[in-house]
Amino acid sequence: MPVSPDDATLMDVLQGGRCFYCGEAVGAKATFDHLIPQAYGGVDEPSNVVLAHRRCNQRKGDRLPDAEDLDRFFAERRGSRLGIWPPLRALRDAEDGQEWIAVARAIAAT
Repeated sequence: MPVSPDDATLMDVLQGGRCFYCGEAVGAKATFDHLIPQAYGGVDEPSNVVLAHRRCNQRKGDRLPDAEDLDRFFAERRGSRLGIWPPLRALRDAEDGQEWIAVARAIAAT
């Protein structure tokens, strides 16, 4: 289920009106960034999406989120109805060097 306007509003509240990556106010210029990129099987659902400036979204590109990004995402989403997509949990728990394998396996299991 794609991100609805209500989901986007809740994301804005959870992120304190700030870009997920740089922490600056994001306002009406927010874009949706898929933590696990769609090019690699990431879903277009609130549980895999954050608000980011276009430039920050482009800078991230198709890389996976790092441990700091995941920690912040999990803290923001704790108890939220937006949830956390299970492959993000697999990514957080992956051993060093095994991130892509853990994500691919988790995506295949969903």
